[in-house]
Amino acid sequence: MPRLVYGVWDGTVYDNRAGGDSTPPGLDISVFDNFNEGNPARSFLSDRGFLVFDPELPLLWALWKHFDKVASESCGKCSPCRTGAPLLRDALAAARDGDAVDWQDLRDIAAQMCRTSLCGVGKTGALPLLAALTHFPAALRPGECGDGRGFYSAITSPCIEACPGLVNIPRYIDYIKDGHDDLAANTVLRSYPLVGSCGRVCVRSCERACRRGRVDAPVSIRNLKRYAADRAIASGMLKPQPAAPGREARVAVVGAGPVGISCAYHLLERGYPVDIFEAKAEAGGMIRYGIPIYRLPKNTLQEETDIVEAMGGKFFFNQKLGRDFDVDELFRRGYGAVFISCGCPSGAYLGMDGEDTSLPGYENGIEFLERVYTGVEAGTPPVLDGDVVVVGGGNVAMDCCRAAARIATGTTHLIYRRTEADAPADPEEISAARAEGVQFHFLCGQDALEVENGEITGLRVLDMERTEPDASGRRGVRPIPGSAHVIPCRHVIAAIGQKTDAAMLRDDEAIERDRKNCIIINAAHETSRKGVFAGGDCTSGPRASGPTTMIMGMGHAYFAARSIDQFLATDQVPFDSRWRLSEWIAGGRLLDDAAPVPAKPRQERVGVREIAPECRAGNFDEVEQTMTREEAWAEASRCMRCYRVLSVITRDPIPGNPA
Repeated sequence: MPRLVYGVWDGTVYDNRAGGDSTPPGLDISVFDNFNEGNPARSFLSDRGFLVFDPELPLLWALWKHFDKVASESCGKCSPCRTGAPLLRDALAAARDGDAVDWQDLRDIAAQMCRTSLCGVGKTGALPLLAALTHFPAALRPGECGDGRGFYSAITSPCIEACPGLVNIPRYIDYIKDGHDDLAANTVLRSYPLVGSCGRVCVRSCERACRRGRVDAPVSIRNLKRYAADRAIASGMLKPQPAAPGREARVAVVGAGPVGISCAYHLLERGYPVDIFEAKAEAGGMIRYGIPIYRLPKNTLQEETDIVEAMGGKFFFNQKLGRDFDVDELFRRGYGAVFISCGCPSGAYLGMDGEDTSLPGYENGIEFLERVYTGVEAGTPPVLDGDVVVVGGGNVAMDCCRAAARIATGTTHLIYRRTEADAPADPEEISAARAEGVQFHFLCGQDALEVENGEITGLRVLDMERTEPDASGRRGVRPIPGSAHVIPCRHVIAAIGQKTDAAMLRDDEAIERDRKNCIIINAAHETSRKGVFAGGDCTSGPRASGPTTMIMGMGHAYFAARSIDQFLATDQVPFDSRWRLSEWIAGGRLLDDAAPVPAKPRQERVGVREIAPECRAGNFDEVEQTMTREEAWAEASRCMRCYRVLSVITRDPIPGNPA
């Protein structure tokens, strides 16, 4: 474990140079042990201060490097940061080289930046310098870093770190506010191509992290993304050109869901010829077949998958791994690398004693949603005669019950064995389902199908009660004796999980899988077989564990494409500094500062216009509507641009990052 020598963290001074081992309370110092393997941190600088772990560290050099990043990230909209950051950077460079500087002048400029800058770059970027000038001025001695040192710095924010794709959210919100919808959409396009789709179905982890929520309500980040994408597509601003060929190695992407589409997109950007093999007749995977049209119109999805084809990607449909080809054959065809993103295409049943999965009216959620999609696309939506019971508490269960409510002649019920607060579904989806007439039964678990003359007549259920918390603090549930009762119904839909296709890989293909048949990957998305990478729902490992969200999967694709690029270029998979920094941020909770939120007047979050609930029965038109320009501007203006610049100095060079 590294030893803190001295520093300032959250305004508290720590000085162990004469002995002692005091550390900031609640901060796990071990997170700074290694950046890349065997390469410990010498220092870490952030909005919370700075920490020095090596007594020989030239602090002045470290501050200069940090301020070089601060100056490069200044947007130029406010003079304290636009002018102050370069002045401080240049003054620190001069001091590093032994020139005389007016330290009081530097202190005044840094303090002015902190007080009057308009966003987090200026407000927090100068804090490490102020802390050093105030508490450790004698440590600011001239001196070069010397050879064999590493440095890495990045700009981030709570919303960026919460996004699995690390999308620069404040930047695209700024572009919307400035009227540059095309630049806003292109900012997101740097991370993935499915901008409009994600703007409709993303689970919004960014909004849960939004610091605006401490003032009134989080910024409506997802809907702003949707606005930018829809405006850009409608006006023809998103017209990708074919990628310039530049690489000889060909890549095979298996699976044309959002993960495969995104990986292909990033590889095409890098100049690789890419072929995409898809088991079904159209691209999109679960977001085409599993997300109902009232949430995601398929013309939006088609516009985005067409981007990959326009860039030069070639689709091969009705080609299933394990049936029409195998991994060995792909390498025999001359592909230099293979990326597998087959997802979890099969739904699970309830597993009740004596259940018959062939019964009419009993189906799993994945099959049901695909059946609904196929019918709606053909203009003949299926009809469910009588009442329906959906079992599950996730977003797939919400999609199932909301779809069922549109096509059932009776009432749609949803049962979930835990409480509403425990349900993993998006709370907004639960509210929408309620508005559409779905009847919820929480703390209610399935027991058995009721069947007469080969037809379902009901689902026998048990009332549940919560148990006492276990050692981890989690409360389980258990059946209440004597509580069994029947919910009459003609249809039961199991929406409790998904699973991979066990036939997609053979044991002799040298690709290790876990007990659930998920492909095991490392942090670089490598499998156990050289040249084969994987991501998304079909994987397990440091970045995946079973079914993921769309945005998580596209985050996998981004990092996997980088790994494939380096593998094909150098035969080695690179160390990813940005991912490692995110691991530090999450593991050490480095953005969980207690700093007060800047005083802001309350400004109501812009609501989403929707089709009235009473108009949705039998109607698969999109429920939520895109913001107007005026609404988007008003919502974008609520963003506080909570940027932070984080810098790490290491003992040895960081692969791919010169000091």
